[in-house]
Amino acid sequence: MRDLSKRQKETLEAINQYINKHNYPPAFRDLADMLGLKSSSTVSDLLHKLRDKGYISWEPTQPRTLRILKTAS
Repeated sequence: MRDLSKRQKETLEAINQYINKHNYPPAFRDLADMLGLKSSSTVSDLLHKLRDKGYISWEPTQPRTLRILKTAS
């Protein structure tokens, strides 16, 4: 978990909470709202870093395909 920044941990937790509540993954805009971000590019950057570190994956051309591969705990 040390390889994740505070914001990356918050993002991973937000994805997990959204999936638990709705039974499907959030859209980038949903995550931006949950994290209090105005820019979808900031969300995209956070998600790419989480993907590069092996925590999540998604299908780039498909909506709502975020998957958690490992948790931050």
